[in-house]
Amino acid sequence: MFLAPLQRLVKNARRRVGALCLGVFLALYAMAAVPALHALAHHDARDANHECAVTLFAHGQVHSADAAAELRLPAPLILSSDPAPAPLFVSADIRLLPSRGPPAERLSL
Repeated sequence: MFLAPLQRLVKNARRRVGALCLGVFLALYAMAAVPALHALAHHDARDANHECAVTLFAHGQVHSADAAAELRLPAPLILSSDPAPAPLFVSADIRLLPSRGPPAERLSL
């Protein structure tokens, strides 16, 4: 019973965060397109050395994930009428090989 309201709260919070991110992105885009809006946000927006998120966005300096899809051809299917080679099994008891004994304690003579 307690889980359902919590899930609803998380779902609403995700929507609000998504809407906030979209709003910030659209505001950056509008300020990059209209320099007068950028000047309203910063007093030194027209300065040549001014650097902020809007100027970086306007000059195309945006870091984004590489979404290039790599296309690969499927491996070729090789059909043969030859029978598969018989597997090679080695039958040896490797648990008690002569060089593998229990640890020997030091003997004092």
